[in-house]
Amino acid sequence: MNELINIKVIQKDFNGEKKRFVNARELYKWLGVGRDFSNWIKDRIGKYGFVEDLDFFVAFAKFGDGFSGLNKVKAIDPKSGKILAREYIISIDMAKELAMLENNEKGKMVRKYFIRVENDFKKVMRIATMDPKFINQLTSQFFETREETKEYRRDFTDCIKDFVAVKNYGTYTDMLYDFLFLENAKEYRKLLDLAKKDFTRNYMYEEILLTIGAFETGLAGEIEEEFKKLGRMLTQEEFLRKFNNFSSTKNWLVYQRRARNIMATYDEELRRIKHPKLIDYRKEFSQEDIQKLLK
Repeated sequence: MNELINIKVIQKDFNGEKKRFVNARELYKWLGVGRDFSNWIKDRIGKYGFVEDLDFFVAFAKFGDGFSGLNKVKAIDPKSGKILAREYIISIDMAKELAMLENNEKGKMVRKYFIRVENDFKKVMRIATMDPKFINQLTSQFFETREETKEYRRDFTDCIKDFVAVKNYGTYTDMLYDFLFLENAKEYRKLLDLAKKDFTRNYMYEEILLTIGAFETGLAGEIEEEFKKLGRMLTQEEFLRKFNNFSSTKNWLVYQRRARNIMATYDEELRRIKHPKLIDYRKEFSQEDIQKLLK
């Protein structure tokens, strides 16, 4: 179904309640409606009694930018002078009903898609409610990834043992965590209220684990090369310089932003945990995010 239908579903705070929405224009295209969009949506709203600010809202802002669209009969782009397209952002329930009303095969497929979307979301939220610490382990590949990244971690610790004079393993790990998501291990454990016996990385999302693992094994290779070049162990200062040079590449800055977005968004939505240092990285939680947890 995912290969056939890819209508973006997002969750937003709407009138103090978390609701899930889609863009009616996107739904209209998937349904293959054979009439003008504006007339189609207005007809459906009027005929079936959908209520504005309950079942749908009108916006002129780009979909995904929030609820700050101009609720006017007509809006004009101040730069181009063109009339902006009027968008209808509709609830999942309204979208399912519109799909059913089309009474064709595409309508049935789309409706089933939205039903599955809601079921997936409810599954995630049930687990989040029961024990939010374990929400990261929903993905079917989590434990495989965890085992794989243990090897990357070993590469990193072996590199420190063999090639760096000062063996501050905890300090170096905190440097990595702080680089990726602005929190050291102690701060992260405190936020999740982990017990002493809980291994920190068992409570990280799969994508975060992979990013950490890739960084550790990549840095280990750089440190080994520097060791061979110098013909001696690196001092702590030399290790720090190597770390900073490695982490400042454009590639790792992209991963850094992605990691911070995940931590800020997933935790606030699923674990109800706020990361004060990551407030600027929070984004909308979407069906795409849920699918990443379930794969």
